[in-house]
Amino acid sequence: MENDTGGKRTPGRPVDPRLGPAILNAVLDLLAEDGYAQLTTAAVARRAGVSTATLYRRWSSKGELILAAAEQIAAAETGDIDTGSLRGDVETLLDSKQRPLSGRIGRTLLILSGESAHDAELAGVLQDSVLEPMRQRLQTITDRAAGRGEPGIAIGADAASRFILGAILARVGFPAVGQSSTPDGPALTDADIAALIRTLTV
Repeated sequence: MENDTGGKRTPGRPVDPRLGPAILNAVLDLLAEDGYAQLTTAAVARRAGVSTATLYRRWSSKGELILAAAEQIAAAETGDIDTGSLRGDVETLLDSKQRPLSGRIGRTLLILSGESAHDAELAGVLQDSVLEPMRQRLQTITDRAAGRGEPGIAIGADAASRFILGAILARVGFPAVGQSSTPDGPALTDADIAALIRTLTV
């Protein structure tokens, strides 16, 4: 039988599917608390309340755990957005994206982004699992706008995806005055959103 990463699973009892969320939540918690360098498979197993053997039956390395965590972040992507206008689509996308990327997940992504400067494999994971899905969604939005006769996103889908993620993560790392340094709610202020919309839909 193949495991979740495409390799052959070692013999033994099947992995309890309920353990997956507990293990991935442990990864996200430990990344947010201690950073990438301190993350170990043993620490993840302890936090999740499972044995290292159980963890290794599903993810055989720290790298695979990070990939799974990045994919969980990507799973926060919303479905298709079509409000009938470019501005409405961008507003909806900003609102839907900043909420899951705030708080713990935002802090995790900020840590992973910093580490990716020194880790080409991690950089590829973030590119494929986080940045590319947003770029594709923005391209769909701008193509649909063109079909309605509206101008598309002013700076293009690729630049816009980096611009939006950068703005969200900047607020996670450098909160607004009076805002908690570990916000559980949306990271962007109303002024941030207004500025982003003006830039993207001018």
